[in-house]
Amino acid sequence: MWTFLNNLLFTSNYISHGHCYLWQRDLVALHVVSDSIIALAYYSIPVSLIYFSTQGKDLPFRNIFLLFGAFIFSCGTTHIMEVWTLWHPVYWLSGSLKLITAVISAYTAFALIPLIPEALVFTSPAQLEIINQILQTEIIERRETEAHYQTLTEASPVGIFYADDAGDCLYVNERWCQIAGITGDEALGKGWLRGIHPDDRESVFAQWYSVAQEQLPFKSEYRFQRLDDGHVKWVFAQSVGQIGENGEVKSYVCTITDITERKLVEEENRLLNETLENRIADRTAQMEISNQQLQSEVAYRQRIAITLLELTQLQNAILNSANYTIISTEPDGKIKTFNRAAQQLLGYSPGEVVGKVTPAIIHDPLEVSKRAEVLSQELGVKIEPGMEVFFTLPRGGMADENEWTYIRKDGSRFPVQLSVTALFDTEGNITGFLAIGQDISDAVATATQRKQAEKELRDLTNALQNAVEGISLLDIDGRYVNVNRAYARKCGYEPEEMLGMEWQLTVHPDDVEMLTLAYQEMLISGKVEVEARGVRKKGSFFHNQLTMVKACDAEGTFNGYHCFMKDITERKLTETALQESEFKYRQIVELAEEGIWVIDNKAVTTYVNRAMSRMLGYSELEMFGRPLWDFMDEPEKQQALDNFERRKEGIAEQHEFKFKTKDGKDIWTDMSTSPVMDSQGNMLSCCALVYNITKRKISEQQMLQLTEDLKRSNEELEQFAYVASHDLQEPLRAVTSYAQLLAHRYQDNLDAKANKYIHYIVDGATRMQQLINDLLAYSRLETRSKQFELADCNAAVNQSLSNLQIAIAETKAVITCDRMPTVMADEFQLVQLFQNLLANGIKFCREDIPLIHIAAGRQDSEWVFSVRDRGIGIDPQYADRIFIIFQRLHSRREYSGTGIGLAMCKRIVERHGGRIWVESQEGKGATFYFTIPIISI
Repeated sequence: MWTFLNNLLFTSNYISHGHCYLWQRDLVALHVVSDSIIALAYYSIPVSLIYFSTQGKDLPFRNIFLLFGAFIFSCGTTHIMEVWTLWHPVYWLSGSLKLITAVISAYTAFALIPLIPEALVFTSPAQLEIINQILQTEIIERRETEAHYQTLTEASPVGIFYADDAGDCLYVNERWCQIAGITGDEALGKGWLRGIHPDDRESVFAQWYSVAQEQLPFKSEYRFQRLDDGHVKWVFAQSVGQIGENGEVKSYVCTITDITERKLVEEENRLLNETLENRIADRTAQMEISNQQLQSEVAYRQRIAITLLELTQLQNAILNSANYTIISTEPDGKIKTFNRAAQQLLGYSPGEVVGKVTPAIIHDPLEVSKRAEVLSQELGVKIEPGMEVFFTLPRGGMADENEWTYIRKDGSRFPVQLSVTALFDTEGNITGFLAIGQDISDAVATATQRKQAEKELRDLTNALQNAVEGISLLDIDGRYVNVNRAYARKCGYEPEEMLGMEWQLTVHPDDVEMLTLAYQEMLISGKVEVEARGVRKKGSFFHNQLTMVKACDAEGTFNGYHCFMKDITERKLTETALQESEFKYRQIVELAEEGIWVIDNKAVTTYVNRAMSRMLGYSELEMFGRPLWDFMDEPEKQQALDNFERRKEGIAEQHEFKFKTKDGKDIWTDMSTSPVMDSQGNMLSCCALVYNITKRKISEQQMLQLTEDLKRSNEELEQFAYVASHDLQEPLRAVTSYAQLLAHRYQDNLDAKANKYIHYIVDGATRMQQLINDLLAYSRLETRSKQFELADCNAAVNQSLSNLQIAIAETKAVITCDRMPTVMADEFQLVQLFQNLLANGIKFCREDIPLIHIAAGRQDSEWVFSVRDRGIGIDPQYADRIFIIFQRLHSRREYSGTGIGLAMCKRIVERHGGRIWVESQEGKGATFYFTIPIISI
């Protein structure tokens, strides 16, 4: 473990990263600031992702957010390490962190793959918007239906009473309260029993209990005694129990009919009968008359009672018929009751639906979602699909009436008019909701059609008033009869201000004649569309699109026309801006010096600018509609086909291509091609920016030929230099040998002048031989060069020092060297390079002991080497001259040499793709620099 940590934090064998930047302050600061900012940004992103994933409810793919956070955090850490390693070379630690980052990123990538199909199935915002709009419409319609049935219940002449299985009252209508003499709140729970006459309570409850046990309908006559004034009313009561899943009664729906008048008649009849019995002897004739009158009155009263009974039964039939579903729910939407009509129409038993929510059972989820969108738009509050779609308006005390589609148990569907109202307790708290639905599949009755038509008319009127587009109705004289808000506000008026106004006051004076002609055309065709300028109340103008539609009465007589107005001011301004922009850019394209060529997906020319047509010698019209292949020779067509296939794959390229002009000349072009693709990845067109490079190609060919000639000439010159220097060696050695032999044998026989001449011959021949050897070495730099391979510069320096050891020993030169890199080079030539530069430093020394230092450093994409001495220096004006062959700055008496050494250095460096130069001041030493590019293997 200790060894691992020691290796992880070990730094002594490495140099810090800042050395690679040569510790340049600006460069180091640039990297520190940029890496720090990147790390800070990377660290802030995971914090946001973690907060988002932990705070978001029902957030999908929570784990992938955490993985992304870890991945980004680890990326930020690697940038922190980039800053740290500028001073501390902990590269093992840095690499370990990068390995961790790689593992996290790879795991994140693999974890993301199976989540992509799940993400693609999410409903798009556009689909949700459509669903919301449909649901909004349905909710409005169902609210109206619910209000209709609520009104019907409240307006019923029969008292309606709703109780649970324990006899606790849950709901009474207004008529029941009028009959019982207590309020609806007082009747809730067991409070309704207080309204029953004390003498009848026990018997009524006993009879209720008896029929409840046998699950029979309850029918009874009893009395109500008002609590305020003690007034007594007789009622005929009926109730029907709702049977639960376990076969027991779950709740009751009851009706009461006021039969007080009938009871009074019966009581009067009883009293009259008693009176008649007591006075029958005396008033037989009168009794006959009274009896007849009484019988007639009784018959009348009985007819009234029968009528009332039939009306009560009719009301009960309405509430319990198969055409009305009555469903009550808890405040959270769970079903409490499910009447017989609902069972028959939907095919479910109460046990299958009680305790569940209706959208999950009998409603189409798409309808619910659409209604949620519509309701959200109407209220300006986001309504989630679910029971809130049905309960939002009832919670505010309004009935929600809409048309819905019920789904039966067998999957079949039928439309219903659903009315949903809220049920409140005495404190105004919602205790549940009541939904009454009517099957409107066969609703063809005239009254229903009329009401529906009236509703549609009201809806249409409301929609017209609230429409985004302006809508108005004008009479045959051109005066406004009806104007919606949008139309009036676009003109700067309130709707009431425009009634009776002539249309000419809202139109730009210059467009009145045009609209008059459009009016005449509308009378003939029935409809006309035109664009004109409108005038607002304050005098400002705006652009609008008008659609005028002829209006006729039921007999087909023209009685006015509708005008639909859409504000197109923004579009007009945009069109004007686009026209100006198109004109500007068309001018730029047409006047461009570069050719622009557009073809379609069949390689047919659809557009060329003037420069392109002039380039090929055609007119623009001559090139239009012609395929690309018409403008090239046969050998180029295959290449063009290959290029065209790559364009169809969406690949943009820049390449050179040869075309044929109209007069048959070849023209070389440089083309930048870019395809235009549709959403399915098919190419629609391709645009090319074309440059005429014919002159450049001619120059390149001439340059290539010149290069070949020059190369051949250089090879011949090198061969000549090699042959010449080689062939000069033999006669030169003969001259030297015989001169030395002459001096040796006849030295005593010759005078001083003859010896001096012999010395000149030997010295000249020696210098000539050195010059020939140097020239021979110079010529062999190319002919005997080796392929580049990894070469250790340390070894090259050591070899050059070994070659110069005699000169070093004689001059006692001190040569120091930094650690040298390994480069791609010819190692033999590197030895020559270092040897020549070191030899110069030793030769041109101005002190007793030459001091020379060799260094190397990386700079961008190359190594920069330097050889610094403390010699006599060089005047800067001769800095370039010294690298020319045979150029010398000193005489041979001062310093020996041939003037080829530095020329060889330059040629070696240039062969390796580098540069060589000298920086020096006369008398202050010199530093020779050369570069070798870094070549990756």
